[in-house]
Amino acid sequence: MVVVQKAGDIIPQVVEVDKEARTGNEVDFKMPEICPVCGEPTVRLEGEAAVKCINISCPAQIRRGIIHFVSRDAMNIDGLGESIITLLLDKKLIKDISDLYYIKKEDLVGLERMGEKSATNLINAIEKSKSNDLYRLINGLGIKHIGVKGAKIIANEFKDLDVIMNLNSNELVNLEEFGETMADSVVEFFREEKNIAVIEKLKNAGVNTKIIDNDNEETIKIFDKMKIVLTGTLPTMKRNDAKDIIEKLGGKSTSSVSKSTSFVLAGEEAGSKLTKANELGVKVIDEEKFMEIIKLSSKEEVLDSL
Repeated sequence: MVVVQKAGDIIPQVVEVDKEARTGNEVDFKMPEICPVCGEPTVRLEGEAAVKCINISCPAQIRRGIIHFVSRDAMNIDGLGESIITLLLDKKLIKDISDLYYIKKEDLVGLERMGEKSATNLINAIEKSKSNDLYRLINGLGIKHIGVKGAKIIANEFKDLDVIMNLNSNELVNLEEFGETMADSVVEFFREEKNIAVIEKLKNAGVNTKIIDNDNEETIKIFDKMKIVLTGTLPTMKRNDAKDIIEKLGGKSTSSVSKSTSFVLAGEEAGSKLTKANELGVKVIDEEKFMEIIKLSSKEEVLDSL
C-alpha cells in the first residue's frame, strides 16, 4: 500500500509506503525472465526501464498490435473491441492487421455475440476505415517511438506511404520535433520484410496510403504559425478534438509552454503548464473563450482578442 500524488502533469509519484497496512503474507516480486504467453526470454533494452518480450510473433504482441491499429487515434474502427479481436484470433480468422480487410460477413455471423446486424455494422466500419487519412495508417502500424503527432509530421511532409517506406534516416532526422531515435525507428520498421508484406496486403485490400487534402480554400488559417498548448480537462470538448481544430486552422499544438507559446487552452486540473504560463506571462484562455476565437475571421482578430 502506497500513497501517491500527481507529479508534473500526469505521472503519479510515490510519496511513501504504508508499512502498517502489511499483513505478513506479502511475497517478494521478481521480474519475469520469460514471457508468460510465448515462453521467449524477456529483455530489458538499453536505456529503457521496461522488461519486455521482443518476439514479434508473440500472440500477445500481435493482439495488442491489432488493438492499437483499430483504436480511435489510429484506424478508428467502431465496434472492433478487444473481445472481438481476441475472438477473431482464437478462431484463426485473422493473424495480423491486414487480415481484418479480408474478413467476410459470413465469417462473422454465428460467432459469439455476433448476429447479422452486428456483423454488417462491423464489415461496414472496416470498409469505411479504408478511406482514412495517411497519418492514421502510419500511427496504426505501431512504429516504435511514433505516435499520432509523429505520424502527422511524417504524413504531412511526405504525403505518400510508398515515399515514406524508402526514406533514409537523413531525410527524417531534420523534421521538426524528430530526432535520430525516431528517424532510425521509422527506417528500421520499413526494412522488415514482414512489415512490408503486411503493407502490401493492406494496399491490395484498398486501404488508402496517401495523404488526404482536407484543406478548404474557404477555411482561413486564423492560427497560422501560432503555437498553442492544451492542458487539463476541458468541460465539453475532448483534447484530441481541440487539437484537430487548432491544426485545421493553421496552428500547432505543442506539449510545453515557452515564451514563444501564443496561448494556453486550459481546463480543470491544468497543473504545471498553467503555472509556467502564468510565470512567463503567456495568455491563458478557457474553452468558452476558445469557442469564441475560432469563429473569428483573421489571425489579426485572434491576436487582438487575446
